[in-house]
Amino acid sequence: MGNILNSKKKVMYGFIFLILLIGIIPLISAVKPSAPIQTTTGLSIQPTEKSAIRQGIDHEFEVHVFNVSNGKPITSGITCYLHLYNSTGQHFYEGVDATASHTFDYSFNVLGGNFSSLGGYQAKFQCNSTTLGGGTEIYFIVNNFGEELSTAHSIKFNSAMFFMLILFLCALFGLFTIDGYIGKFVCYWVVHLLFIVGTFSMWQFNWGYTTVYLGMALMWKIMFYISIIAVFPMMLISLFWVIYIHVFNEHFEKIIRNGGNTEDAFRVANRKSRGWWNGKK
Repeated sequence: MGNILNSKKKVMYGFIFLILLIGIIPLISAVKPSAPIQTTTGLSIQPTEKSAIRQGIDHEFEVHVFNVSNGKPITSGITCYLHLYNSTGQHFYEGVDATASHTFDYSFNVLGGNFSSLGGYQAKFQCNSTTLGGGTEIYFIVNNFGEELSTAHSIKFNSAMFFMLILFLCALFGLFTIDGYIGKFVCYWVVHLLFIVGTFSMWQFNWGYTTVYLGMALMWKIMFYISIIAVFPMMLISLFWVIYIHVFNEHFEKIIRNGGNTEDAFRVANRKSRGWWNGKK
């Protein structure tokens, strides 16, 4: 009995270590700040900045242009350019706009097909008149959420996962230590449901925010689907198990009421229950 308990503990501890090892989530993924060209004359280029863009979705970049010497906006007489580069440094897009819209905006509507790859991107803006010029650059990432992973999001997610992990471990401990079949039955389903929720959360989190090591998201996705598929046979097994226990208890209690001893009651009830299981009366 001691060896069996030790083996169960080793399995449980190994499983806990595996969860902790593969469940570590980074706290923050920072994007480089914009880098304007610093001058005391010329044009100041101020783009609308977004730290993350959703993969495959159209995005409009806008810039406002000001005269550095007096701070006044420039709405005519200039041409603005946008050049985009992906994480490998490839120059894949060029845009031009010489007409301000919405009074101040020089804009560039970039189709979502240009953001088909996950990772870091760089946008360079340049605006020129016949006598003045200026430029700036911004950095952003492309992921499946269209939102950068912030410290607040990381803390919330990690806190929720840690809480579920505690519940999972408590249920797992109960599964190994509780003697009653009803307690084991309940603990198993708590473990299974928490495993489904946990793998789904990890899959979505990694799929949405991660731009590298996408194999982690795929791994959690596979584990989620396996746990979902496993629900259906386990539901059938659980149903038959409940009926089996009900039949067993019915025969056991009947024999005890009729004056039989516990050993005979257990043997006969077990035989009749197995007979029911095999389709015999």
